[in-house]
Amino acid sequence: MVSEPQGDDLDILSKYMNDLRIEAETEQNEPDNLKSFKNQFHRYLRESSTFLQIKSIEQTEKTLIILSPLSTKHHFGRNWSTKQEKSSIVERPERLLAASIGISAALTMYPQHFSISTSRATGSLHSPHVTRIHGTKWIEYLERLLNESDEKLNRSEIEVPDGWPKGDLYFTKETLVALGGVISTIQSAVDTIFDDEKPNRAFLLIRPPGHHSHPCSPSGFCFINNAHIAIEYSGQKEGVTHAVILDIDLHHGDGSQDICYDRAGFEPDFGESEENLGEKAESEDLKNKEAQDKLPEVPYDNTPEERTPKTPKVGYFSIHDINSFPTELGQASLNDIKNASVCISSHDLNIWNVHLEPYSTEEEFHQHYSNKYSAILRKAEEFFIKSRLSHERERMTNESLPPFKALVVVSAGFDASEYEDPRMQRHGVHVPTSFYAKFGADAVNLANSYSDGHLISVLEGGYSDGALTSGIFAHLCGLQGQKFLTEWGSKEVNKELVKLCRSSWKPLQTPASTPLKHWANQVGLIGRTLFPEFTLKQANNDIVSKPRQTRSQTKNSSAESNGSSTAISRSSSEVIQVKMESNQANDIKKQE
Repeated sequence: MVSEPQGDDLDILSKYMNDLRIEAETEQNEPDNLKSFKNQFHRYLRESSTFLQIKSIEQTEKTLIILSPLSTKHHFGRNWSTKQEKSSIVERPERLLAASIGISAALTMYPQHFSISTSRATGSLHSPHVTRIHGTKWIEYLERLLNESDEKLNRSEIEVPDGWPKGDLYFTKETLVALGGVISTIQSAVDTIFDDEKPNRAFLLIRPPGHHSHPCSPSGFCFINNAHIAIEYSGQKEGVTHAVILDIDLHHGDGSQDICYDRAGFEPDFGESEENLGEKAESEDLKNKEAQDKLPEVPYDNTPEERTPKTPKVGYFSIHDINSFPTELGQASLNDIKNASVCISSHDLNIWNVHLEPYSTEEEFHQHYSNKYSAILRKAEEFFIKSRLSHERERMTNESLPPFKALVVVSAGFDASEYEDPRMQRHGVHVPTSFYAKFGADAVNLANSYSDGHLISVLEGGYSDGALTSGIFAHLCGLQGQKFLTEWGSKEVNKELVKLCRSSWKPLQTPASTPLKHWANQVGLIGRTLFPEFTLKQANNDIVSKPRQTRSQTKNSSAESNGSSTAISRSSSEVIQVKMESNQANDIKKQE
């Protein structure tokens, strides 16, 4: 048993906990939901034999992790559905618990590299940075649908309109709260990273995801486009003039790309225009005259008479599987396939799509990464270089223009992970866990070169516990430029992390049989405090969600243990020694 720190050691520990800056942004009279996390993480550090060797780093060099507890409010409300239908729901609140385990894994390895914050505030769907992306009619229409949903559900009626994929899209009135939480979390992230004394990059644990959301049309679990809202808010609040979206979800972010068409001054190619949406809404109102006065009779005001690009100017760069939703093999339209394959840098459009390929070994994958996938980073760099030159040239004749200011946004989907459920990922195309660390580090390098380090990573896909725990663990290590050992992404480690996501999980009562199990126990104790609502019982009646095929097939288908080592095992019979970075700790001695 490691002795408790005393005297000066306690002063150092106290200073370290202050440097960690665990903060909670709450409504008045709301409890600090990070209190349990603070206590558990403090206990972990007190028991650790290495915390005194941890070197403090500047706040600006950290990654801020922002939790959105209100994101759990979005849930499947058709309680009258069959057990089989309920079990098919894959975009579920429990994803946040699995993500928290991934966060905890990164924290135990590199605790000094992160700050934790939570936001229980609610933003407005009518905020100008939301309506400028989605228009006022779509927001009012969506809000009306959400407000009326509980009445329909109570009558055992489907709450989504005819024509919407009923297996992919669901909501209750509480989805309004979840979306408000997402908007607030985005605002908090932007406000933080542009504060000179706070972290200049952030990872946002939010849902529902957003990269399939078009200007005026939902799709693929998405209702509003989180990445574009972050960019628009950063433009209005912080003067950002240019931004890139780096999308690493398994699926093409058709909504994010479509909004780039709109920002360049073109008619969006996907989804419905706000004008058509208004006609549809008016038709529906004929069936329900009481709702007629809820839709304003104003002309569609988001399509200019002549093409006028909007600012910030945004480039979209994506790696995805061309055979998966929304370009499902054998079922996608030609237009879908074309849009998921666009590569253009002209006419105020900066879009580059790269398709994933199968690989036999991790070495072969990283050859693909160097030769092919990293093209989206090179094109994003090219976008920044050309944009900065043209922008500064234009400022010479237009002094009212603000100076060039950039932002990098990562649409961090983890459903391309090697550990994603094969029913979600059916075409034999995926990425090794190490990819998320490598890409995270490369994205930060891009941000350091062109956006003064300002970067926001938002959670998109990732629907199995294994994909989320391992992918986020690696991604956070990469964002901090820290080593992610191959062993940390192994099947043995992933198996232990997945166990921590079970509603039946309980901490060990006796010393662990292996260092890996001991480390996993610590990860579970810490990670499960981040979302206390999942501690005793998971939401949605403990549904064990399994990815279904409808979304990908077609868009129209309906007490703690003793010891303190953080060593983990290479296999069930071999214990490895975890090498921490030189600025974190000395090498940890192997347990016998």
